[in-house]
Amino acid sequence: MAAATTTALAGAAGSAEAKRPERDAEFDAIENRMLDLGKRGTSLSTNQKYFVLLAVATAVAAEGGVRDIADRALRDKVPGTLIREAIFQTSPYVGLARAKAALREAFAAFRHAGVKVEAKGATVNDQNRFEKGLDTQGGIFGRDHILKMHESAAEGEKGLIVDDLTAWCFGDYYTRENISIKDRELITFASIAALGGCEPQLKAHIAANLSVGATKQNLTDALRVADPLLGFPRTLNALGLVRAAK
Repeated sequence: MAAATTTALAGAAGSAEAKRPERDAEFDAIENRMLDLGKRGTSLSTNQKYFVLLAVATAVAAEGGVRDIADRALRDKVPGTLIREAIFQTSPYVGLARAKAALREAFAAFRHAGVKVEAKGATVNDQNRFEKGLDTQGGIFGRDHILKMHESAAEGEKGLIVDDLTAWCFGDYYTRENISIKDRELITFASIAALGGCEPQLKAHIAANLSVGATKQNLTDALRVADPLLGFPRTLNALGLVRAAK
């Protein structure tokens, strides 16, 4: 019995030790330097800088990454409602599973900070999400362009290209409250840049950002904010597309 008890206690101690995050002081110093937003992204607001970081952390799906960024954002007085909303906006780009995992980390940060976040923001329902999505999508990319895309979609692709893209991506997210269309496009840009290998979509959303009032400097500054989490290969790929945009 004593041996069994000793074994159980040792196992519990080992389990607790395994859950304790290992820290490296030198690495932490570099991370803190690179995530010091004071001199990064100077054309962006504090909220926008954190929108970018939250989008990238969600897209790369690094365990604890969103929790760390959410903790930092709360310390810098970013409202929890906006942190939640930024993660929502990533969903149709990074996928529901990554966004759901990011929301869990964000809510852990909210609980730790004693922040209560009201879970609302939707402005559409099952009856109008497609039409509202079409209005928003058309407002960004041009309604005629979107209607032509709908018309040219093969019959077997309409559920994907017409229904899901317009109703889910734009109807369920871009119509939400709390964050502007301009900031939603910034979040989308950061999300797609973080995925890598999605250059055609990234190019389209660089154009979309410019169409809703962002500048190339805004997007370049977003990459400067993001590059510690993005890494240089994806950062430079995105920067090349920003440079080439007209």
